[in-house]
Parts: sequence; structure tokens; C-alpha cells
Amino acid sequence: MSNPKFTLRELQPSDSLALTKLLTEFDGDMTTHFQVDPYNAIISGTEYRTKGVVVETEGYDGFVGMGTVRFGKVQFNGSVLPFAFLDGLKVQKEFRGNGLGFQIASWRIQQARNEFGDDCVVGTGMLHDNHASHAVASKWCREFAESAFDVRLVPMLTRKPKPLAGITVREIEPLEYEEFAVKQNTFYKSHNLYALNDSTTIAHALGVSAGGKTPYHFFVAVDSQGNFLAGAQTWARGILKWDTINNPPPPLRILNKVLHLLPPDFTVRDIAVNGLWYETGQLKVAQFMWEMLRWECRELGTTLAASFDSRDPAINVVTLKPWHQPRLKTTIAIHAPTAIKRDQLLFSSGRV
Repeated sequence: MSNPKFTLRELQPSDSLALTKLLTEFDGDMTTHFQVDPYNAIISGTEYRTKGVVVETEGYDGFVGMGTVRFGKVQFNGSVLPFAFLDGLKVQKEFRGNGLGFQIASWRIQQARNEFGDDCVVGTGMLHDNHASHAVASKWCREFAESAFDVRLVPMLTRKPKPLAGITVREIEPLEYEEFAVKQNTFYKSHNLYALNDSTTIAHALGVSAGGKTPYHFFVAVDSQGNFLAGAQTWARGILKWDTINNPPPPLRILNKVLHLLPPDFTVRDIAVNGLWYETGQLKVAQFMWEMLRWECRELGTTLAASFDSRDPAINVVTLKPWHQPRLKTTIAIHAPTAIKRDQLLFSSGRV
């Protein structure tokens, strides 16, 4: 199709059928399938206020492309600034090469500018070797943090971990929200792109519901006196939508038959672990908590996922076995009022 004219508009509740068609027919590395209404999953399935954009063109039945943007506030160079994170960019194969990726990015960035003006941080993440996404982001961002994050993907456990003497891992109670938030905020006080928590934001996350499913949980590891030694937030993405890996390479197929890292059909229902923290000297407790999450969350997904700044000591909480695959690195593109301070660690916003 030569010189197509595109119309970009905000995602609406009535778009779910067309969204399903776009996402299930998408020819990328993974195909997304929804377990709840797609509009609700995208707009109401996370703790972030979210907008979506869809693209139409005359003569084409369905959406040509789409993207989403999450809004919040984050720490940035010692201040707290409005934040807009660009996610979910999809463009149908036959319409690529028309600059549509940049148009979708521009639409979302304009939404952020309309609300926050220029004093706003805009970011997006991509696999470090995704050259197409890198090229699109280079048109609007001011800088890249190349290979900033290591993504850890680990399968759930089939046996409960051996206990750690005196330590219990459990979900937090309402009267504990503030204590959890204070300890997490302290752990991430120097991380750029971290969103501060408090009892209200935790209660909000726990109240998120899409299609009657509540994806958020907050866990702590406590000692025999009830002291909080480590904690983490989980988001069960897999109860809202799941991904099928398309055309897995032969080595991964062979390895999977032996080690059962993924389901036989290569369908992944992941649970994101965000904001994992631990008290000074309690790395072993945090490692035990991670292993317990692999057990406690086994009914909600197939895979536990976390993303860390490659320089962050917290990455040592997740120990990888030689057979744990894949091992991914992601880059983040940033446009902010000032250049990001490179000596500060980055907090990963994850994917949705």
C-alpha cells in the first residue's frame, strides 16, 4: 500500500475485538493472548493510569497499530517529576516503513505534554538489540541508557523450598502498608525512575481489578519477632494476558524437553516482581523470599520475572542456574528536563 493515510485516536472500550485481532495476529517474537477483556486488561490492569492509542487506515479491516502510555511520578536527579512510560508499540508488518512508530510515540508524548508540560520525564524500554525500536526512540529521546537492565526469568518451583530458620514469608496486612513503604523507599532512595510508595499507593495497587481478577500482592519476609527483613511487590500479569513464544530456536526446544523450563507449548504466564528490597545484611533472607515467591505464586503463573540495573547489588537476590533461559538485557530511552545522572542506579518500570 503506497502512501497510506493514518488516523490515530484514543483507545475505547468498544475496541476490544479489534485489539484481539491485532495482537493475536502480530508477527513478532511473541503473540499475546488475553484472559480478560483486552481493553480492561490494558487500561485497568495495572496500578498506573493508562491511555492507549490505536491506528486506522481506510480500506483496512482492523487496527494498523497501537501503543500505550502509563502515567505516574518518579524520582529523577533528586526531584520527584511526572513520568510517562511508553509501552506496547505494535505495527502490522505491511504498514512498517511509513514512520508510524514515530507517529504513535509522538501521540503518546503529546498526551504527557498536555498534562505535565515540559517538566516531565518520558521513557521507553526495548531489548538492547531491537534496532527498529532504537531508531524510533532516537527521534524523540535525549539519551539512551544502553543495556541498562538485566532481566531475570525463572520458572516456578514444583517443590516448596527448604525453610530458613526463624523466617516466614507472607503477604502484608493493611496496618503494615506504611512500614513496607518506608523500608522500600529507603532501599531505593538513590534510584532514578523509582516511584515512591505509601500506604495509599499500596492500597490502590491491591484494589486494582480487571475482569474480576486482582493481580497485585505484597510479600514480606519476617523474623520470629515480626521484623520486616525483606519485601517485594508482585504483579500477576499472567492472569490477565499470556504470551506464546513464536518459533523458539532449536537449542531452546531441546533444553526445554529435558529441563521443563517452559510449558511444552511455550506459553508464558509471567509474574513480575517489582521493588524488591531487603535490610542491610539480609541478602540471604531476600534470596529465600525469592525462592518462596516461586512456590507461593505457582498457581498464578509459570515464570517469575524481575529486572535490575546491571550495577545494582540487588541483582544478587536472583541466582540463575546455567540452564535458565532466556537471558535478556534491555535499554531505556529517556527524554527529561536534564540529563540523567549516570552515577545513580536506575529503577526498572518493567513491561506490561
